[in-house]
Amino acid sequence: MGAWGYNTFEDDSTCDWAYELYAAENTVEFLRTSLTPEATDDYLEYDDCCSILGAAETVYSLLYEVRDNPPHDFQEWVQNHQGLDVTDLKPACVLGLNRVLSDNSELNELWSENSTEYPEWKGNIERMIHAFNA
Repeated sequence: MGAWGYNTFEDDSTCDWAYELYAAENTVEFLRTSLTPEATDDYLEYDDCCSILGAAETVYSLLYEVRDNPPHDFQEWVQNHQGLDVTDLKPACVLGLNRVLSDNSELNELWSENSTEYPEWKGNIERMIHAFNA
């Protein structure tokens, strides 16, 4: 496993996802697909969790603010896409983020093994959920 931290873009897999975002032709559809990697309640694999987190963080950044000092490329991308209407993606963000925090999430399982930083990681996600529900 590469770099791993409790902020969204401190994970190499989420940063890899961001490069797909930058190349996406239909950004809103790419975000929607990233937020809903499968239509079932099955186990959510690590990479799917990272896609959900990346997409939710992107929607959050476009609607509210860029937070937690993400990579410069991401900050620049958000600045260049400020007019993008992603308001309709808020419910998908909440559903996706709740799936990441569920017992059927590989990423949640991995983080729960780290009793020191798990509350920070979980809190980071819960803050996004709260903002999307407000």
